[in-house]
Amino acid sequence: MIKLKLTWLLVAISWMVLAHTTNAQVRILPFGDSVTSSFTGHASYRYWLWHLLVDFGYNVDFVGTQWGVEGGSPSRTDFDQHHDGHSGWHADDGMRNTESIVRATAPDVILLDLGSNDVLQEEDNQSTIEELRAIIQIARSVRPRVVVLLGKPTPMNRKNKQLKKLNKMIGRLARQESTTQSPVYAVTLSRGFNPRKDTFDGEHPNEAGEQKIAKAWFAQLVRLL
Repeated sequence: MIKLKLTWLLVAISWMVLAHTTNAQVRILPFGDSVTSSFTGHASYRYWLWHLLVDFGYNVDFVGTQWGVEGGSPSRTDFDQHHDGHSGWHADDGMRNTESIVRATAPDVILLDLGSNDVLQEEDNQSTIEELRAIIQIARSVRPRVVVLLGKPTPMNRKNKQLKKLNKMIGRLARQESTTQSPVYAVTLSRGFNPRKDTFDGEHPNEAGEQKIAKAWFAQLVRLL
């Protein structure tokens, strides 16, 4: 465990040096449903992720056509609040809007977290996967070198059997769609996530849940940027 922590520390330090040396800003698009947007009275995982990145010295710019959280302002406002999280969105909503969003925001990295609402509505997992595949391909048609971090959604207080199957399929999708020019990585947002403790309503993350999601994205971003 000590050796693992030391390895991550060395990686983080090396990235800090690179970030300060190149000063290249990375445009990150948080793209998803209400877990991405969050609601008034909550910070959103984006708050915690932005601070992890900036506090470690990375030069990042969160981009998106939306600002704040669903319904107004987040509980904590000292972060870049741009995003494209949309409450109630299914994967097909993301698919229909990908081109316009990517053209408007020009991201280097997309944090894609869709599929939970599809599961709640008992939509066919394979159709959800094909819509996620289309999102990746449409994004590439606009940004050929975009990197996609494909989130495996967090568990809820219902429909988790179907969600577990979808998350396995998301892992396969990432491997199938990843290319040298435009890598795709599956990110397990659910590791250590307990919907009884880490949500405020059985579905949406509370502060503890937001921090767990942020750490999952951050761990993969450290490997990439």
